[in-house]
Amino acid sequence: MEKREATEISARKNSIIGILGNVAELGAARMEETIGEASLRDATIGTGVAIDKVLALTGQMPSINIANIRIPSEEERQRNYDTDRMLDAITAKLMALDEARSKAS
Repeated sequence: MEKREATEISARKNSIIGILGNVAELGAARMEETIGEASLRDATIGTGVAIDKVLALTGQMPSINIANIRIPSEEERQRNYDTDRMLDAITAKLMALDEARSKAS
Protein backbone atom coordinates (compact mmCIF):
# COMPACT_ATOMS: atom_id res chain seq x y z
CA MET A 1 0.00 0.00 0.00
CA GLU A 2 2.81 2.46 0.89
CA LYS A 3 4.54 1.78 -2.41
CA ARG A 4 1.32 2.47 -4.31
CA GLU A 5 0.79 5.76 -2.45
CA ALA A 6 4.41 6.76 -3.10
CA THR A 7 3.90 5.98 -6.80
CA GLU A 8 0.70 8.07 -6.90
CA ILE A 9 2.39 10.98 -5.11
CA SER A 10 5.33 10.79 -7.49
CA ALA A 11 2.98 10.77 -10.48
CA ARG A 12 1.10 13.80 -9.13
CA LYS A 13 4.36 15.64 -8.50
CA ASN A 14 5.52 14.95 -12.05
CA SER A 15 2.18 16.12 -13.39
CA ILE A 16 2.38 19.35 -11.37
CA ILE A 17 5.99 19.88 -12.49
CA GLY A 18 4.85 19.52 -16.10
CA ILE A 19 1.97 21.95 -15.64
CA LEU A 20 4.17 24.51 -13.88
CA GLY A 21 6.78 24.12 -16.62
CA ASN A 22 4.11 24.94 -19.21
CA VAL A 23 2.90 27.92 -17.19
CA ALA A 24 6.46 29.18 -16.88
CA GLU A 25 7.01 28.78 -20.62
CA LEU A 26 3.79 30.61 -21.47
CA GLY A 27 4.55 33.33 -18.94
CA ALA A 28 8.07 33.79 -20.30
CA ALA A 29 6.73 34.03 -23.85
CA ARG A 30 4.18 36.62 -22.74
CA MET A 31 6.88 38.54 -20.90
CA GLU A 32 9.01 38.51 -24.04
CA GLU A 33 6.10 39.88 -26.08
CA THR A 34 5.24 42.71 -23.68
CA ILE A 35 8.58 43.73 -22.15
CA GLY A 36 9.15 46.37 -24.84
CA GLU A 37 5.93 48.14 -23.84
CA ALA A 38 6.53 47.92 -20.09
CA SER A 39 7.31 50.89 -17.88
CA LEU A 40 10.90 51.23 -16.71
CA ARG A 41 9.90 49.88 -13.29
CA ASP A 42 8.13 46.83 -14.71
CA ALA A 43 10.88 46.17 -17.26
CA THR A 44 13.47 46.32 -14.48
CA ILE A 45 11.51 43.89 -12.31
CA GLY A 46 10.84 41.56 -15.27
CA THR A 47 14.47 41.61 -16.32
CA GLY A 48 15.64 40.89 -12.77
CA VAL A 49 13.24 37.97 -12.41
CA ALA A 50 14.29 36.59 -15.80
CA ILE A 51 17.98 36.82 -14.92
CA ASP A 52 17.40 35.10 -11.55
CA LYS A 53 15.48 32.28 -13.23
CA VAL A 54 18.12 31.77 -15.93
CA LEU A 55 20.80 31.60 -13.23
CA ALA A 56 18.71 29.13 -11.22
CA LEU A 57 18.01 26.94 -14.25
CA THR A 58 21.68 26.89 -15.24
CA GLY A 59 22.82 26.12 -11.70
CA GLN A 60 24.60 29.44 -11.24
CA MET A 61 24.41 31.70 -8.25
CA PRO A 62 23.77 35.43 -8.55
CA SER A 63 26.67 37.57 -7.40
CA ILE A 64 26.05 39.49 -4.24
CA ASN A 65 27.94 42.60 -3.21
CA ILE A 66 28.06 43.25 0.49
CA ALA A 67 29.59 46.34 2.04
CA ASN A 68 30.40 46.16 5.73
CA ILE A 69 30.67 49.70 7.00
CA ARG A 70 32.07 50.11 10.46
CA ILE A 71 30.88 53.24 12.22
CA PRO A 72 33.66 54.71 14.38
CA SER A 73 32.97 55.40 18.02
CA GLU A 74 32.95 58.96 19.35
CA GLU A 75 36.43 58.34 20.78
CA GLU A 76 37.75 57.15 17.39
CA ARG A 77 36.15 60.12 15.64
CA GLN A 78 37.86 62.50 18.07
CA ARG A 79 41.24 60.77 17.50
CA ASN A 80 40.76 61.05 13.74
CA TYR A 81 39.82 64.72 14.11
CA ASP A 82 42.92 65.37 16.25
CA THR A 83 45.14 63.56 13.73
CA ASP A 84 43.63 65.60 10.88
CA ARG A 85 44.29 68.86 12.78
CA MET A 86 47.93 67.84 13.40
CA LEU A 87 48.41 66.90 9.74
CA ASP A 88 46.83 70.21 8.68
CA ALA A 89 49.28 72.07 10.95
CA ILE A 90 52.26 70.17 9.47
CA THR A 91 51.02 70.90 5.95
CA ALA A 92 50.65 74.59 6.76
CA LYS A 93 54.23 74.73 8.11
CA LEU A 94 55.58 72.93 5.01
CA MET A 95 53.71 75.30 2.71
CA ALA A 96 55.03 78.31 4.65
CA LEU A 97 58.55 76.90 4.40
CA ASP A 98 58.10 76.37 0.65
CA GLU A 99 56.88 79.96 0.23
CA ALA A 100 59.85 81.27 2.21
CA ARG A 101 62.25 79.29 -0.01
CA SER A 102 60.50 80.57 -3.16
CA LYS A 103 60.86 84.18 -2.00
CA ALA A 104 64.52 83.66 -1.07
CA SER A 105 65.41 82.35 -4.54
